[in-house]
Amino acid sequence: MNQEELIRFGTGRQLAEIDYLSELLSYQALFKEIHSVSALIHQVQQVIQAINSGYLPDQLPQLAITDVMIADVQQNVLNKFPNQPNKGNVLWGQMVESLENIDFLVRHLRDALIEYFSMYGFVSTPFVQDLSYYTAGYPVLELMAGHGYLSAGLRACQPKQTIIATDNKSWRHQPKVTLRQPVTKVKKMSALSALANYGDSVAVILMSWAPDTSEDDWEVLQAIRTQYRNKKFLVIGEENGATNSKAFWSEAKLKPLLNTHHQSFDLINEQVFEVE
Repeated sequence: MNQEELIRFGTGRQLAEIDYLSELLSYQALFKEIHSVSALIHQVQQVIQAINSGYLPDQLPQLAITDVMIADVQQNVLNKFPNQPNKGNVLWGQMVESLENIDFLVRHLRDALIEYFSMYGFVSTPFVQDLSYYTAGYPVLELMAGHGYLSAGLRACQPKQTIIATDNKSWRHQPKVTLRQPVTKVKKMSALSALANYGDSVAVILMSWAPDTSEDDWEVLQAIRTQYRNKKFLVIGEENGATNSKAFWSEAKLKPLLNTHHQSFDLINEQVFEVE
C-alpha cells in the first residue's frame, strides 16, 4: 500500500534514529541484487517507518528467511564466481552469516514495535478497515486499549462513530516504557468499570492483548455473559498462548472472525475471535 492509502492515527514518534532499523538496513547493499531478501528487508522497513510517521502499516506475511531466499543467494554466488570456487565460498560464508542475522531481526520485529512504539498487538491498516466495516458505525467500547492504536484507527476511519477507549494504564509502571502517552484519547479506568459505565450504550466490545498475568479478562467475560449478552464481544489474542488468562481461554466459546487481513507474522499466532 502507498502511504496515501494507509490510515493516519496521529503524528507518530518521529524518531530520528531507530537502532533496530539501522541494523537491518546495514544488510541492504549486500543483498541488493537478490530481490527476495531485499524485499523482506523493505517490508519491515516500511512498517517501522509508517508507524514512526503516524500511519498504521500494511499487513505482513510470515517474516523469516525462507528456503527460496537461500536458494536465490546460492544462485547469485554461483553466477558471480562460476569458475572460482574459493572466492564463491568466501562470499557464501559472508552471506550465510548475514542471512542468519536478518532472520533473527525480522523474527523479532514485534520486540522492536514494543520497544519503540509500545505496539503489542500488530495493528495494520487493512485489518482496521475490516474492523471498521464490521462495526458498521455502531458505538464501540475498547477495553484494555493500551496505547490506543486500535481505537485511533477506528476513529480515523469513521470520525463520527462513537469509539470509547479505556485502559487502567498499569503499563505505565512497567520498566523501560518508551512511549508514555497513548496515540489517541484513552479514558483511565478498569475494564469492569468501563463496562459498568458504557456497556449499555455500545453495540460492540473489543478487548485486545489482555495480559496473561491476571484474570481480569475472565471477570470481563462473566460480566458480559450476565449483563451484556446482546453485545458483540471481540477478542484479539493468542489462544492459550501469549495473551489472556488460562481461565479465560478455558471458558470462552470462540468463533474466528476478521482474520483475512489479520494473520500472524511471527511465532505468536494472534487472531480475532467473536466470543460468546
